[in-house]
Amino acid sequence: MSIRIVTDSVSDMPPEMAQELKIPVVPLSVVFGEESLKEGIDISPDVFYERLARVKDLPTTSSPSVGDFLDTYRDVLKETDEIVSLHVSSKLSATYSNATQAAAILADEGARIEVVDSRTISLGMMFLCEASVKAASAGASVEEIREIIDAMIPRISVYIALDTLEYVRRGGRIGRARAFLGTMLRVKPILSFDEGEVRPEERVRTRSLALDRLFQLVTSAPNLEKVGVGYSTNAEEAEELRRRITDALGGQKVQMTRIGAVAGVHGGPGVLGVGFLRGE
Repeated sequence: MSIRIVTDSVSDMPPEMAQELKIPVVPLSVVFGEESLKEGIDISPDVFYERLARVKDLPTTSSPSVGDFLDTYRDVLKETDEIVSLHVSSKLSATYSNATQAAAILADEGARIEVVDSRTISLGMMFLCEASVKAASAGASVEEIREIIDAMIPRISVYIALDTLEYVRRGGRIGRARAFLGTMLRVKPILSFDEGEVRPEERVRTRSLALDRLFQLVTSAPNLEKVGVGYSTNAEEAEELRRRITDALGGQKVQMTRIGAVAGVHGGPGVLGVGFLRGE
């Protein structure tokens, strides 16, 4: 039986991709007051962002429980006895920790579950999942898949442009980007992810300059293997950026994804991001 890959909803993997790759996606949840809603199951991005614009108190997020992972793993283990479970940065969420606890419980039942801290989010996780499925389909072992992932992580870059730092500040996931707080209302911040943590990248004064800078960050990177664009609320803006990048890279495929509710709690509406994988 071939090795199966599992991920979580912060990968922002489109449902059709998850289905094609046969990757179970364990959902994180957004919490509005006393109401907990599983991302992609109980609440769609459209409904979430519409609701986010109306609420006074910012929703919170919660990780899948150990029990949630046990349920998913046991279901997958009906078809295999080896799993690679790849998750959002442990510096941003307890998801990796809970997955690790579930894997340890099932190890006593003979299952082999390798839990991986991706040290990234969204498009970066998607790239890792795709490569892992490809390797598993080619007959790679768990150890070989882990080596592929570990070699890829330092070559992945994710940048996001925000309309404001207000949501990431209130959500508490600001990391080293705290340096931007003094000017967050006067600039359009661009953030990146370094060793699993949010970090300040640049400050520009207008939205159009922020989008131009995302374009430059992608097209100036050498030896690109994979490129993607993610957005929260403005599909037309994201599509235009995708077309610009595709043209500049000579027709290279640029993936597109919707940034889901959990990331949206911390980024807010108007988020546009790019991710890319550099070759070795």
